[in-house]
Amino acid sequence: MTATSQPETDKQRRQRELDQLAFGILAGRYTGPESWTRWTDWFELTKARQGDLGLGPATFSDCIRRLMDQGKVKRSQIAKNRFYGVIFTSGSSPEVISSHDSAAPTSDKAVQALEHLLNRKSFDVV
Repeated sequence: MTATSQPETDKQRRQRELDQLAFGILAGRYTGPESWTRWTDWFELTKARQGDLGLGPATFSDCIRRLMDQGKVKRSQIAKNRFYGVIFTSGSSPEVISSHDSAAPTSDKAVQALEHLLNRKSFDVV
């Protein structure tokens, strides 16, 4: 007797898509092993890329918690500022992840402008 898996619910599908989008955005900001992104910058980029669907801070925090539980994201905190970085496993790299990130179109001018502004004031945590 084989166990049958339950079909993915709409909520699970939305969570999986948000997780993939958020991880792809964080991976796209990767510049090296000590690359960190501030929570607010990551949230704003993800919110802009998600578009009309809307994204609130609680839903985004749940997404981050899932990514951390999966061992994909690490966290650092300085005072009240939270910073996040990607954890790459063997066989994965930022180039491979960003090239397969179909949920993040690069042609959106507003998102590109936001990324440019956030990159100008990016923070590195050592």
